[in-house]
Amino acid sequence: METERAEGIVVRLQPVTETSLLVTWFTREHGKLKTLAKGARRPKSPLRGRIDLFYEDEIIFLRSRRSDLHLLHDCFLENSHRRLRESLAGLMAASYVCELVDVLTEVEDRHAAIYIALTQVLGMLEKSAGVVPLLWFELQVLAAAGWRPEFTDETGTGKVLRSLAAASATGVQRVKLTVAQARAAQVKLGRFREEQVGRGLRSEKMCFEKINR
Repeated sequence: METERAEGIVVRLQPVTETSLLVTWFTREHGKLKTLAKGARRPKSPLRGRIDLFYEDEIIFLRSRRSDLHLLHDCFLENSHRRLRESLAGLMAASYVCELVDVLTEVEDRHAAIYIALTQVLGMLEKSAGVVPLLWFELQVLAAAGWRPEFTDETGTGKVLRSLAAASATGVQRVKLTVAQARAAQVKLGRFREEQVGRGLRSEKMCFEKINR
């Protein structure tokens, strides 16, 4: 069986046995990809220190012919996004964007734009865990996944969200919102997302309580 390679960011981790992990990646090449990391929880595993939430890796995997769960053969750490773990705000914000990706995408539905936006927003959050990058990222993911919101009001929250949706990754880092503007935009966008997917996010409440406005 031939191996395949991909660049991926860990968006979810689940223990499946005492020694193994189910790792959900979002990859440049395949979109959301699920792999079984056998023995990854063993103290002497060669995978120790290479797999954790937000880690960016080059992965090598064996594709299953029977399911969408593939076998992780090896991985090489490229970026641990270490600074995200230096504050609770950064940790919660990064957890939120990873949960967004997991909830809003289908397995192996390729979206290179989402992968690029994910790498960009994690870089932004390492510098400052604020609401604006989260709103921008959610708008990018919704649009790429086929749920582009249309906010028609010419002033107020709709205008804020339209501006953020059109902003580049560089431009959005210069955007400043008041606490009231950020809160209103978060609520409106969250309601739209819940209408599309039918549920909220586990990390949402704590995330927006902890991050800087």
